[in-house]
Amino acid sequence: MSERIRRPLGALASLGLGGAGAVLLVLLLAAWTWWPWRDTNVRLDLVVYVVAGTAVLFDTLDFALRLYFRHVHGGTSDTSVPLDVGRFTPYQMRLQLRPFAIIASVHNLAGRAEAFVAGLGPFRDRLFVIDDASTDDTVAALERLGVRVTRSRVNRKKPGALRVLMRVLPADVASVIVMDPDVSFDLTVGPGGLSSLERMLFDFQRSGMAAACPRIVVRQEGLWSDLQSLEYTIALEIGRKALGDRGVTSGVSIYRRDALERALSLHSLSVYAEDFSNALILLSSNEKIYYDGRLVVSTTAQRSLPRLFSQRVGWAFGLIQVYVRDFDRVLRASAGRPLLTYQLLIYAGAIGLLMHPVRVAGLGLMACSLLNGLDNGLGLEWIPDSRWVDPVHLLAAYVNYTLLVVAQVFVAFARRDRRRVWPVVPLYFVYTVGLCVPITIGYLNWISLRIVGRRLYHDHYEADDALIRQQMAAA
Repeated sequence: MSERIRRPLGALASLGLGGAGAVLLVLLLAAWTWWPWRDTNVRLDLVVYVVAGTAVLFDTLDFALRLYFRHVHGGTSDTSVPLDVGRFTPYQMRLQLRPFAIIASVHNLAGRAEAFVAGLGPFRDRLFVIDDASTDDTVAALERLGVRVTRSRVNRKKPGALRVLMRVLPADVASVIVMDPDVSFDLTVGPGGLSSLERMLFDFQRSGMAAACPRIVVRQEGLWSDLQSLEYTIALEIGRKALGDRGVTSGVSIYRRDALERALSLHSLSVYAEDFSNALILLSSNEKIYYDGRLVVSTTAQRSLPRLFSQRVGWAFGLIQVYVRDFDRVLRASAGRPLLTYQLLIYAGAIGLLMHPVRVAGLGLMACSLLNGLDNGLGLEWIPDSRWVDPVHLLAAYVNYTLLVVAQVFVAFARRDRRRVWPVVPLYFVYTVGLCVPITIGYLNWISLRIVGRRLYHDHYEADDALIRQQMAAA
């Protein structure tokens, strides 16, 4: 058997029964794609179908590529790359583990201070906090809990506040865990009483890499949390795990101290996409970042539609802002590295930004298909029937995307965790399509800010005047 055939078959075999079933489900997408236009004008219907199902097409191709990348990197079931750091007993690991610190920037946390500190478990004594100009008694609440607090009279937002906090860390601290006040550790204890955090930190320190992204899970609190749990797990267990040692950090990440200091020294200090900016700085300096699912942190989902909407507007604004402002770093990070070329230039740049108008056009076609289907069902005949508004486009896109999500669930979730997300899988297409609206507004906010000096929609992260000052400083 030739190598050209053997490698894809090896990748399929390495996925196991669940992954193989997932790939078979993806193959069904191709059959369903053929069905709507099999007996019609192929050229016209194919164009309409592809535009209407843009999300299905892009996400299916991305899923297939990331499955292949995961196999090529040879990562274990927990990490995106093998960590060959030697064999040590739990006693030796604890003895050789270098000092580490947990750092966080907080603002008006008084009512949640106790829950935040309790979420760190036995490692609360490693916590260093900077109070980012709170207007309540956050400092007093944290000090009563025995937390070391640095006060800031100026509200610098997370990157600027952490840069100040790094200056007061003890000199012997080798590794830094950046936390947010709404997250907590989900710790497990292994042989010899060694916790999952200590084991992960030991391997991280021995690897010499710049940063590691842990697994982030959403606490179970209802429908919104289940949808976001499905979204986060797919993004981490498929997206981040496929990146090998050229991954991207998240808002909660582990850094080598000198790497974080370097990233913050070159950071724009904008809170938008601050973790993506950190990753770009490190990757463009030939540093390595990996994903480690052994360390699990829990976070709270956005519980209301307005809050979720505001968050995603800010995420989209941050992506385009960092991408355009730091495009030279994007080019340096991806130069000569096919995987980063795909992640940064094709996936984030071409598909995420340049092709977004096509996604919007597809959303418009699906909306017209829905309206035409309702019109036909009610017998109103207000909308003329045509290939452009055929209800089959919406139906096919929904079925295709739902099958794709089923395949992703088999790959991304352990069997014991699938029960939670199965009920929301049929709704995930609607959730994904709906997110196209705040993403579009986020991109338009960036354009509007540059042209007229104000945004169309004000998210909860920054004010317009602060963003204009940042743009002027960057220029």
